[in-house]
Amino acid sequence: VEGVAYLSSFLWKSQNLGLWNRPRGENLLDSGAPFYETYKTSDGKFMAVGAIEPRFYEQLIEGLGLRSDELPNQLSFSRWPEMKNKFASIFSQKTQAEWCSIFDGTDACVTPVLSFDDVALHQHNKERNSFIKNDQEEISPRPAPLLSRTPALPSFKRDPFIGEHTEEILREYGFTKQEITKLYSDKVIEYCKPKANL
Repeated sequence: VEGVAYLSSFLWKSQNLGLWNRPRGENLLDSGAPFYETYKTSDGKFMAVGAIEPRFYEQLIEGLGLRSDELPNQLSFSRWPEMKNKFASIFSQKTQAEWCSIFDGTDACVTPVLSFDDVALHQHNKERNSFIKNDQEEISPRPAPLLSRTPALPSFKRDPFIGEHTEEILREYGFTKQEITKLYSDKVIEYCKPKANL
């Protein structure tokens, strides 16, 4: 709990800066800002935008084919709905792949919102070997961070089924067969026997 509280330091410290004093959905980081939002593309996919700092915002504007001198000031809160509509209209004119080709390699803080399948196939993740397949061909994240002197060794075995090793572990900890049977009957633990793959 203390770790989560500490991670929220920015939220606590920024309360008096005017970043969180509007109703939900109208603030800087809760989808109020046009430059910190998710937009639908012409193929029904989405792009995430997080261009808060002015230099990133300028690259966003440029990638959208706009000029900042034609737009209201980035922090014109009252004009955000209008700007969001404009950005949404522009994003809806191209596919996610087209937007990726425009924003890849820039510091515009614009990225594709990917499906689980797309995440594992994304070029960056492929280059970093960020995902592994187990012996059942199921994809999961590789342990991270990848340390150079003591890298974690990923397991390529399937994840256990719920309850698959419960009885075995309880016996290791000294539970009797009668105690384990009682836990099953009281529905404290679940029993799951894996099915054979024939």
